[in-house]
Amino acid sequence: MIIFSTVFKILNKLKGNLILYTVILLAITLFNTTSGNMNHYEATKPDILIVNKDRNNEITKGFVSYLKEQATLKDIDINDQEKVDDALFYRDISYVVYIPENFGDDLVNDKNPTIEYKSNGNENASFTQMLIEKYIKTVNLYKEHYQGKALNQKVKQVINQKTKVNLNTSLDSSKLNQVNVYFNFLNYALLAGGVYCMTMILASLNQEGVRKRTIMSSFSYRKYNWIIFASLGLASFIVWLAYMIISFILFKEIMLSGNGIAYILNSFVFSICCLAVGFLIGTITRNKQAIGGIVNVVALGTSFLCGCFVPMSFMPSYVLKIAHILPTYYFVQNNELIKTLEYFKLETLQPIIINGIIVLGFTLSFVLITLMISKRKQKIG
Repeated sequence: MIIFSTVFKILNKLKGNLILYTVILLAITLFNTTSGNMNHYEATKPDILIVNKDRNNEITKGFVSYLKEQATLKDIDINDQEKVDDALFYRDISYVVYIPENFGDDLVNDKNPTIEYKSNGNENASFTQMLIEKYIKTVNLYKEHYQGKALNQKVKQVINQKTKVNLNTSLDSSKLNQVNVYFNFLNYALLAGGVYCMTMILASLNQEGVRKRTIMSSFSYRKYNWIIFASLGLASFIVWLAYMIISFILFKEIMLSGNGIAYILNSFVFSICCLAVGFLIGTITRNKQAIGGIVNVVALGTSFLCGCFVPMSFMPSYVLKIAHILPTYYFVQNNELIKTLEYFKLETLQPIIINGIIVLGFTLSFVLITLMISKRKQKIG
């Protein structure tokens, strides 16, 4: 009982560190929550300039009319090339279309006319290029059956057709994205806050004077180690439980769903791994200054490499290959899988279970390494 109370007295002194990383976790999560629905898409019209040298052709008139509907035409003197280039450079326009003479007749007569253009290379320029290609392909498709105004009307009818898409899913992707950010960043909070506290407690209990008095006492040293392990395990569980309570407060509806339970179980498995990491670091060194540096390197390194701060989809493949040697990678990968999980079947849960087993495998390896280092230190001591 004395050991339990001592562990929690030390933990109480270190609570400021836990509060700090909890505040950071909440700040990141709330920022993501208030930044709006990132899945919302609204089409915008690109700013373009048309230089038309084929004004009297019906096909060309239809083509220009189509571009005017799909884009915003800017009023710039087309005879002043310097002004046109400046507009592109300063992104006042994204694209300049040069329609050559006899464009309409050449298009209908299979002469494959070439449209010259200038662009600033941004996404609006690419979109404009797609619009042009779409119109020309549609004309080529119907030119054998229609001519003149009839061809224009048919092309206009086809390209203006809209398709209604219904996405049948029960997942609230916006909310799940926010929960996912919380649990991904939880890696940093558990390592930088939780593991730091665990290792500092071990460093305090393993001070030279305390360790010698324990060895010399009649108290079983093996029993003493198991009590420390149980105390730190309980402390780690309390820290994890506090983060789960916060997640329920922030995302009650999601956390009560199957996805929420999966997030909880995944984070619990990872918290056990964090406890093993804490024991390993605490066994390697008793220097409190060194502990702070090691924990920061581990917390920040794994978070940056494994997609906690930057989504995995934005990271280079060689970084992700390196990340495979870290348990955080499998924790974050599970979070990404849970975010898209709609049906809870063995085949859909299998990759999550496999990743969880891999994390437990890392945990076991950390425990074995810790025991080896501990035994070696006892022999040397």
